[in-house]
Amino acid sequence: MSTTLNGPIPGQSLTDTPGNYPWERPPETADPTEALSMHLKKMAGPKYMESALFLMELGIPAEVVTNTTLTMAIGNGIHSVDVGLIIAPAIHKEVVSIAEMAGIEYVEHFPEDAEKEQEAKDMLQAKVIAKMKSSKPESKTEISQTMEAMTSPQTEKFEDMREQDAPMDMEQAEEPQEPPTSEETGMGLMSRGA
Repeated sequence: MSTTLNGPIPGQSLTDTPGNYPWERPPETADPTEALSMHLKKMAGPKYMESALFLMELGIPAEVVTNTTLTMAIGNGIHSVDVGLIIAPAIHKEVVSIAEMAGIEYVEHFPEDAEKEQEAKDMLQAKVIAKMKSSKPESKTEISQTMEAMTSPQTEKFEDMREQDAPMDMEQAEEPQEPPTSEETGMGLMSRGA
């Protein structure tokens, strides 16, 4: 019985010439303000607006459109993941305002419950597939790219990172606490704690 493996050979990435892909090179910008400006300029264009509105009308949450936008920019070498995490709230606000200006009903996030979230994702995938079968050929590639980006491990990882690093409101932010001094803990500087 023979099996063929279609994946890369282990260590293959170490033998490739560095810098073949945009994400392997330094990003175009490391300044969050400049990156946000680049995103807003692109988002103001009719192609982006049409695609974003179409996806939100299908039921794709604004958060997913935001994450997909940022993931694609990271993959294209526009900015780093760090910058994406910093500008994500502003991009999300812009995506929501695009939907509100167009007057479409949109969903902000997937449901919190894991089971309901999976049902929503399955239903959304069925809607997208049905729409792809009935849509024009040029929009099919955009939809399929968005579906690939939505279900990619990179997007899931980015969403997880955003959830972990969610910025707190100024009201919720607490003063940084000082670490206990050696007098408070009863230990000297070089002593080992239990």
